[in-house]
Amino acid sequence: MNDILSIVIAGIFSCIILDILGYLLKLIGIPEPSWGIVGRWTYYMIRNATFYNPKIIDMPKFKYEILLGWIFHYYISLCWAVIYYFVFIILGLHMSYFSGFVFGATTTLAPLLIFMPFTGQGLLASNTENPVKISLVFLIRHSLYGLAMFEGFRWFT
Repeated sequence: MNDILSIVIAGIFSCIILDILGYLLKLIGIPEPSWGIVGRWTYYMIRNATFYNPKIIDMPKFKYEILLGWIFHYYISLCWAVIYYFVFIILGLHMSYFSGFVFGATTTLAPLLIFMPFTGQGLLASNTENPVKISLVFLIRHSLYGLAMFEGFRWFT
């Protein structure tokens, strides 16, 4: 039971830290990801059984897409927490701030290689106005996320 609790707490805690950073970045003019687009993509992915939807921006909005985007965001964080748990607790790789940082930086690949291209924003955000800036912001956000993931799991070790 402690294992499941540690996964849930570390996953939610690290996502909250990620969101706080997103809020702080927003204060200096760096926008957060569009949770509405995330929710719309999730909705149509489930509804139409299609992962690839490069025209998601043109798909009809639905009432709760922002809420679904936030829920999916936290669900993905819990999935990352399961992976972190497996790699660092089950397999026994050394947990540290550095390994948390590397883990978080590695998770940057998911939005840049999966979400962005599958929603028409291009590989490494290449179809956006500023792909380098977006990629760097994702790297910063996810690196801090990994540090928070380590800290969340450290409470249980």
